[in-house]
Amino acid sequence: MSLNEDEQSHSLFHQTSHPINERSKLNEEYLNKYETWKTQPGMAQIKLEFIDFDHEIRFKIEHLSETDKKLVTDTNNETNPAEEPKKKKFKGQNKKHLEINARSASNYNDHQLCYFVIRGGIANCSYQSNCKHSHDLTTYLSRRPTDIDSKCYMFDTYGQCQFGILCRFGQAHIDPVTGQNIIVLRPNQIYIEPLNKLPPLLKHLLRRKKYDYTLADRLVRIANKQITKVNVAKRNNPSTTDDDKANEKHHDDNDVGEKEDRSLVDIYYSALKKTDPNPIEANETENIKTDVPVIDGDQQQEQTSRPVPFRTLGAITDVDMIRLKPREKVRIDFNRRLYLAPLTTVGNLPFRRICKEYGCEITCGEMSMTTSLLQGQQQEFALLRRHPSETIFGIQLCGSFVDTMTRTVQMLEENFDYDFIDINCACPIDLVYKKGAGCAITRRTIDFERICRSISCLSTRPITIKLRTGIFTNENNAHEIISLAKSWKSEHDDNHVVDLFTLHGRSKEMRYSKSADWNYVDQCAKLSDPIPLYGVGDIYSFEDYYQKLNETNVSGCMIARGALIKPWLFTEIKEQRAWDISASERFDMLKRYANYGLEHWGSDHSGIERTRRFLLEWISFLYRYIPVGLLERLPHRLNERPPYFFGRNDLETLMASKLCSDWVKLTELLLGKVSSDFQFLPKHKANAYG
Repeated sequence: MSLNEDEQSHSLFHQTSHPINERSKLNEEYLNKYETWKTQPGMAQIKLEFIDFDHEIRFKIEHLSETDKKLVTDTNNETNPAEEPKKKKFKGQNKKHLEINARSASNYNDHQLCYFVIRGGIANCSYQSNCKHSHDLTTYLSRRPTDIDSKCYMFDTYGQCQFGILCRFGQAHIDPVTGQNIIVLRPNQIYIEPLNKLPPLLKHLLRRKKYDYTLADRLVRIANKQITKVNVAKRNNPSTTDDDKANEKHHDDNDVGEKEDRSLVDIYYSALKKTDPNPIEANETENIKTDVPVIDGDQQQEQTSRPVPFRTLGAITDVDMIRLKPREKVRIDFNRRLYLAPLTTVGNLPFRRICKEYGCEITCGEMSMTTSLLQGQQQEFALLRRHPSETIFGIQLCGSFVDTMTRTVQMLEENFDYDFIDINCACPIDLVYKKGAGCAITRRTIDFERICRSISCLSTRPITIKLRTGIFTNENNAHEIISLAKSWKSEHDDNHVVDLFTLHGRSKEMRYSKSADWNYVDQCAKLSDPIPLYGVGDIYSFEDYYQKLNETNVSGCMIARGALIKPWLFTEIKEQRAWDISASERFDMLKRYANYGLEHWGSDHSGIERTRRFLLEWISFLYRYIPVGLLERLPHRLNERPPYFFGRNDLETLMASKLCSDWVKLTELLLGKVSSDFQFLPKHKANAYG
């Protein structure tokens, strides 16, 4: 943030442009409106002195496309200022967010500088004069854009900025004459990169379809035979006793060459003893050398297979001496933990860091499509990133086929660091539903069982399932899925295949409107015992949280939209108080998010624009927060819509604005001015009050 922008934010905090209302000076019309709002259901009760009765309902045309500008202009001309504009003219406009946002995203990657030049090590470039990228720093310095600020967060915090001369805050660490990147080592503050970066060798194997999935494929074939045998036995002899069922547990001699009485977990454990689960042929090695850096055998094993034994330095601990077998899964105590739900687009790594600072205990990455992961798509693997501060971290997978799900879990198990796997059976998006994933997978119970059993055999981490009440509003089927999954147990230790259920109290048809059905969630929680079940939906205050815990049989509550609107909800729950957080504290939170975004996505031009757009996506939810000091009664409900109001200072009023142009102004205070052709349309319609 520059000095002028810092002064501007402070002036907004100390200024109050709108005078506070006085009851004696308000006319009878305004007082009647106020009394009507107090009794109207679904309306948040704002104190009389902060209601903006004279608000003119008109749209701003800044940062909109030309077509939308024309629509807004026509609507403003036709609409009476005292009436709400017709929403039908803007129905579904968020579907064009990708087209509109991409059109205005200016790509500033035309520098053509060599990777080693940017990092300050020209001598490390192996191509030297034959390099297809430029090594001329003088030419780039002559046309380098003006810095946004003189302070770089990465350099001030860690003593080194990896983006070097491309950093838009580079005055502090770039030599103005030579353009070299200055490094100041700070032993007490060492930069720790996020975990789960995609290794080059793994990316190469995935894109060339050379990754060895033999283990996953064998398990799928055996699981299919076992499930088929059980189903046939139940169909032919439904009254079989327990003793007869015990005698029926056997394998044919033709079961993929496996010996008798060997469970899937035994097969997996024996396969892990192989020293090289991903053998690479000689002719493939030559191709790899040209695409990725040459690495030795130990590094190759580290990048392609986590379960392979590794050498350690220092004192020997129990973890080094006693290895957990796959049958000894690491168990997680899910009882009454503060769980942040996996949130598409806005639930990124910087946002999860903010929630961790406010007391969140369990985090989960954004929904990842298994087909995209198996294709080696870089943007999909970015969703798996994990910050070291995330103590309990899960990966959420979405897929519709047992082979892709099992292959993905094998690849994750051998290469990435996480604590549990969450199977998404709750996504209501039609694009996902029509492919048989998300909510649709619960309608194919046989395939669903194959997926869960195969994944449980492969994974050494717990398996969780996220559900909705059903597909249609009046046709709940979550209790059937929970009862079915509860009956799935491992062969060797009689443990349940599923370790946790999370149930959203809405159907696919409801999406995020209306209130969540916690009575049905309570019924499912009783049915799932002893497997813990977390309820999801409408948790927006510590009163809501403890009411659901005390009045239902859930083991905990997952927090989703409530954390988007006020991430400090985790602190309120821990301290059991309503936090009247000030506008300056909320602005400092946005400043931390911007710094974390620059650290995660980069401080060059493309990284700043990516940080800005994700910040705008978050503000499209964040503006819905109503300060505690402005409310007539507590607690405020998530689906209550407020009348137009103004804050206790101009910054608080700006943060409550519904206009996209005001959201952009907030980002300009943190990340500099936007270009004249900048356009933004939020991905999510965050106006689903109910």
